[in-house]
Amino acid sequence: MGLLKKVGKIVDVLLEDEHEEMGDDFEQCVVELFDEKYFSIVQWTNDVGRKHDRFTESDSGPDLTMRYMPRNEIFCVECKFRSDLFNDKLQWSNPQQLKRYKDFARESRLPFFVVIGLGGDPRWPERIFCIPLEEAKYPGLYPSVFEKFERNPEKNFFWKNGVLK
Repeated sequence: MGLLKKVGKIVDVLLEDEHEEMGDDFEQCVVELFDEKYFSIVQWTNDVGRKHDRFTESDSGPDLTMRYMPRNEIFCVECKFRSDLFNDKLQWSNPQQLKRYKDFARESRLPFFVVIGLGGDPRWPERIFCIPLEEAKYPGLYPSVFEKFERNPEKNFFWKNGVLK
């Protein structure tokens, strides 16, 4: 293997590690916006597939399954952080991921929300959007779609009538 290919592989590994760390940091940010007095974590995906190249079914579900304790209502949250828009769209997933999320939501019959951090640091994003999966119809969303679901990144989540805000 040539020197340039080796350097390229090292850069790929470093970038992948950085993206994983950013994703982990944003998940932690999202979790901290759920007040423990009202919400419990039913399941937090551990992304075991990062440790090897083999597909892991348990990693194909949402990052978080949460319970709103006062009403014992369960819902799912997928967390995504993006530094910027790409081609004027918020590229939050790929087609295969989107299909897996839709399949999971249909099979589980649980409300499913995509929480996206945009800009700034993943631990303190400039903007946060909480989009019901049925509104996130494409892997890339135009501002006219995602901006309707913007929320204050400093306020705790609120659950009412099956809607996360």
